[in-house]
Amino acid sequence: MSHLVYWPGRIFFYPLGNTSAICLTEDLPPEHKADVLLLGCGDPRHILYTAYADASISSVEPRKLDVTCCDVDAAVLARNTLLFTFLADDGAEDRLSSIWNVFYHMMLDDGSLSLLIEQCRKLAPLAESLESWRQGPYAHVVTMCNSGTLSEIGRFWKLWLGTSNFNAKQAKRFKENFQDGMKNVRKRTGEGIVTTSMRSAGPLAPVTLFAVSEQFKHFWMTGVTDDGLPAVIPADKPNPTFAFSLFGDEFAVHYGTDPVSGFHLAEALASSGLELCNQSASAIHKLVQAARQQFSTWCKAVIPRVQNSSASSASLTVRMYAGEALAFCQALHSVNTSVTHTPIFTAPWRRSVVQLDDTSYSPSAPSPAPTSFNVIETSNLLDHLGFLNLLSVTIPLLSDSPSSTLYTEALLPAGDSPAQGILDHVCGDLSTISLLLGVVPSAYVSRFTTRSNTSETMMLALADSAHQYHERLAWKHINFGHPSNSVHEADVSFTAPQLAGALFDIYLKMFSDEDLRKRMAFMSLGKSQVQRKIQSSGLLHYSRRSFALLLAYIRTRVRCDWNRVIDDLEALILQDNTLLTGSNFYQELVCQLHLAGFHLSWFTPAAIQEFLSQEDPPIFRSWTMVPKVVTVVLVVPRHVIAKVQSDLSGAGTPILQCEIRADFKHNAFACISASFGKLEVSGQDENKVAVIIEDRAGINGASPLIVSFPVLSTSLILASGGTVGLAVRSTLATAMLTQKLGLEMCLFKALLTDERYAHVLTRAPTTKNDTVDSDRQLVPPQLDAKSQGHPVHVEMNKSNTQIQSLTAHVDITDPVGQASLTGGCAVTVEQLSMNAAKLHVDQYQHTISFPLPVDATNVKLRIARKSKFVEVIVPMTLTLNVKEESNVAGNFRTAFDGGIPTLWSVHRVNLDRCPSFKPSRSRKAFEWLERHIEFIFSQRERRLRAQSTIPGSIPDTFMNLKDSLYTFFITATGTQGPTTRTEFALLNPEENRCYATILVTDVRLDIGSHTVVADSWIVPWSNDIQNKLKGEILCIKTDAQESEAWRHLLPLLIERCRTWKHKPGCEYLVQNSVPLYPGAGSDTKKLPWCSCGMGIGTEVLRERYGSVLAKCATRAAIGPLFPVSYMEKVGLSMDGPPEPTCNRCMACGKGGVPLSACARCKRAKYCSKNCQVKDWKTHKMSCVSE
Repeated sequence: MSHLVYWPGRIFFYPLGNTSAICLTEDLPPEHKADVLLLGCGDPRHILYTAYADASISSVEPRKLDVTCCDVDAAVLARNTLLFTFLADDGAEDRLSSIWNVFYHMMLDDGSLSLLIEQCRKLAPLAESLESWRQGPYAHVVTMCNSGTLSEIGRFWKLWLGTSNFNAKQAKRFKENFQDGMKNVRKRTGEGIVTTSMRSAGPLAPVTLFAVSEQFKHFWMTGVTDDGLPAVIPADKPNPTFAFSLFGDEFAVHYGTDPVSGFHLAEALASSGLELCNQSASAIHKLVQAARQQFSTWCKAVIPRVQNSSASSASLTVRMYAGEALAFCQALHSVNTSVTHTPIFTAPWRRSVVQLDDTSYSPSAPSPAPTSFNVIETSNLLDHLGFLNLLSVTIPLLSDSPSSTLYTEALLPAGDSPAQGILDHVCGDLSTISLLLGVVPSAYVSRFTTRSNTSETMMLALADSAHQYHERLAWKHINFGHPSNSVHEADVSFTAPQLAGALFDIYLKMFSDEDLRKRMAFMSLGKSQVQRKIQSSGLLHYSRRSFALLLAYIRTRVRCDWNRVIDDLEALILQDNTLLTGSNFYQELVCQLHLAGFHLSWFTPAAIQEFLSQEDPPIFRSWTMVPKVVTVVLVVPRHVIAKVQSDLSGAGTPILQCEIRADFKHNAFACISASFGKLEVSGQDENKVAVIIEDRAGINGASPLIVSFPVLSTSLILASGGTVGLAVRSTLATAMLTQKLGLEMCLFKALLTDERYAHVLTRAPTTKNDTVDSDRQLVPPQLDAKSQGHPVHVEMNKSNTQIQSLTAHVDITDPVGQASLTGGCAVTVEQLSMNAAKLHVDQYQHTISFPLPVDATNVKLRIARKSKFVEVIVPMTLTLNVKEESNVAGNFRTAFDGGIPTLWSVHRVNLDRCPSFKPSRSRKAFEWLERHIEFIFSQRERRLRAQSTIPGSIPDTFMNLKDSLYTFFITATGTQGPTTRTEFALLNPEENRCYATILVTDVRLDIGSHTVVADSWIVPWSNDIQNKLKGEILCIKTDAQESEAWRHLLPLLIERCRTWKHKPGCEYLVQNSVPLYPGAGSDTKKLPWCSCGMGIGTEVLRERYGSVLAKCATRAAIGPLFPVSYMEKVGLSMDGPPEPTCNRCMACGKGGVPLSACARCKRAKYCSKNCQVKDWKTHKMSCVSE
């Protein structure tokens, strides 16, 4: 295992999700099949909601969804499988109320409990073998990835079923223990306000403050949700599906569990008229009613997908795997090399290895399961497994498509700023990490996001300190829009010293906890910060194997002299005096680098033989051949563990590591495997093997603890006569254990030669059922020697921490180009897009794709006319330092994927699945929407808007664009005026020309992304169209740069809600461009969007405006563009009101421009005389002379 091993003193059970459901296909074009990997899948809310909200271009056949679910706790998968089998049964719709109870209530009525038990009676026999499951009625819906998963899931079904056979005494004890567990949670949360579920209300989070807290308390008091209806039948039976988990039969449900958290609570309150922080009981009932209704609606969308279908025709397939996510990803990657039985342990504290089912995963399988995915959802596993651990194993599984997306979420705040915690998680400069990994957050490139987490900002303002901060990132391939024939699309190169320096910087950040000076700096912090530092000090994730596997993955992408890189990196690590305890892990580092396929110049077979001849260690004295790496096994007696077990379990998450000590030498090993059981040893010397008989009772059993770890044979030679021990890693959180364990924190140690406790083997022990050579390492392949395309060289800054420039080497092979170059023709470079430039040598042209955004206007050239090549050196522009920019059109990126437009950072929505809402007439009840729209501006942009335009300053087109969107939304929703307008035109005042008409037919909640969206229609501007409009159209003024930005944005707003197919002769394909005619600005004769969607679904417009206008209209989903919280400070002052209207034009809402005050009242302000005249009919009602 690459992750550190935590003592399993307390393992929480997560039966229900703690964030609201998202549509898993929100970044996929509707034509694409969805192959989805859910890691740390939790409950099936994402699958249910996706089945409901997914947009399809066919009214008959929905998109095929193939979802692979991985969770370390089989109890979660047992519950999920139970739900899908419920939905696959006839009459499922009639039982949805009882199914809700079984899945979401901790206490059940007799009818619901009976439904559960009867279903378990059907399922338990099907779990006897994979064959019996395949022959059963549910195999077309749920597939098991291996027999171990089915066995574990079946074990929980049998446990649930077994509760029905309890006698009176057993039933009473079961209920008492269950209710005691609920009571302990109530004690923990106390009487304070619990805000966890607020984030599920998105922009309406402040409205739910008291309601979610009271709902949470009611749930943990009664075990049921309160929808306001009187309970006909008492719910007084413990729900067995909440009683058993990975932690055993002890109540372990996480203290933050709340049934409504997984749903979209905004839908219940948007039109309710409730004001901020409403304390009425009706709000609680509305939340529960909404959750129940959404569950029912989503399930009804799943039922036709899973009933009356076969495995070949099913539009929804769910695959289950029980085990650790990192191990599963490595196993899936190995399937691509025809290995279904791997040497990878399934999970921490388990000795069985991953063996996937040949029927689904062998190369000869008739219908093979997916092993690469266009959607990878990782939940908040980076909080538990570490960002780099997670991405180094998931990126190789991400299919090579522009629409493929890897999602990460963080809940636990990192660093000093919760909003910027992701920058601490990546362990380095974000641009450098993105280049090395080959994926980049889409919002980091575009500088905006269409997904809102404003609820986090509001929750942060309410709390003294951040216990959670939810940040969701979408990562995409850096070669977006430039697909290649090779998986290794980027032929990226570094000099060895610079790459070694960059990797060393990552190394220091990965292991920064070993810097004792940083550890002691917490003493100067405040009380709440100190407490948080102590709690987080034990949440470490990286071992030296993590670093070695990261390097092995980077080697598949980066061309360099890797032998030199490793030697230089080793030198930097040896010279380092920052990580004061880091030297203790040097031997493990070398060992793991060797296992990952790297070679250190001094570590050779000859060196080992020389060590042997000099030291003559007793461990290897009788061995005929000593391998470079061996496995040390240590058996820790149970009585030793028993003495400290309660102390360990009370110390949070103690990290276990092994140590080898001899004389003054101290080597630590964090990459260890652990399990409870009996060790059976046979053979001698290098032929000695060991098998572990696992004790599934774990820490609650009576078996000894067995730990093992790989080590260099040279380390053992040098430690001859030393000891091997098991210790607790010293952190701030485990400091209390020093009183019992001493300063060394040693739990147990024995002489390396004492075979009662210590064994040295050529391979690690496994269980009896595993016949795979567990020492065989799965190492990523190296980059092919043959170059792919033009090489791009990376130049780092002096500290090797940030990318300074990218250099493309272009060999001129075309005869015409060679003649022009040798003939002395001028060489120029033109910027094509953020990532691309075009090289010109007279008539010769060559397009250069760069892996990251560059500034080709500041290009430097190296021209070798005799050698016939040109080197193009451009600065890399991707940065966290956001500044004003005039040209932002390139930030709205698209690419073609098989002829289908693919979006970069604008997520797709199914408008017909977005609930519409009618804002309340109450001004205070309307504040949530006003505040939400204000959040589109960062604090920097808010300051700029409050100032007058400074002559000579760079115009901020992004801010102007957001200003226009702000005007659009406040007018379309009526948040700042007595009237609501639905007809808009985009006007370029410099040319005095309108270039697009926007008609709003509804305002909806984009509930999956916690924002709002205007259901709109884009119509080309013309006098005929103008004459068809019913009301007074509002012209939104846009300068030339903003007009060009709108030209790029409008096609994206159309594409994001598309439910129709592009025609074979689509203008996008003909011109190979989205938008059409880039650079045409506000030219009305050159529409930027294609005609494929015109007139489709326009019934609502035909009724209102007639067929002439309707046939020209194309549906669009217009939503806010939010700042990126880790790039800019976001949020409003929660104490004060939203920004006053006097800073913007009363007619069109425009801000950030010079305004003239009404001569009579001096309060109303306008950007032009035309706006003042248009607004007079409304303004005269309140215009009073001062």
